[in-house]
Amino acid sequence: RGIGPVYEPNRNDVFCGRGGRINAHAGNVQFRELVQARKVEYLHKNTKKLEKAHIAADVVHSIRCMDPGGRFLKEDADGTWYDIGDAKAIKKVGQALREDAPEVREVLEETEEK
Repeated sequence: RGIGPVYEPNRNDVFCGRGGRINAHAGNVQFRELVQARKVEYLHKNTKKLEKAHIAADVVHSIRCMDPGGRFLKEDADGTWYDIGDAKAIKKVGQALREDAPEVREVLEETEEK
């Protein structure tokens, strides 16, 4: 269990989990846009492992510094929300950045060949 409980999630919070309700939340839409904006840099063949960690941490930092501050929330069985903390949030961002990686890398390679 993380930091909380959080009874009133805000528009910048990122909900952890699956499903339409979570995907449609404003904070999750914004999260996917931030991830998409950094994906090419993250997946580039010259990006080192440490740089990738910094990119993921930077996305978390961007969300946490919004107004109101965004949190990475997971819903408990009783319906309250808990912040998962930075370490798990960075892992979540890393997973999101690697989503569709083979397709993105293929496009990157085709672009570099031209």
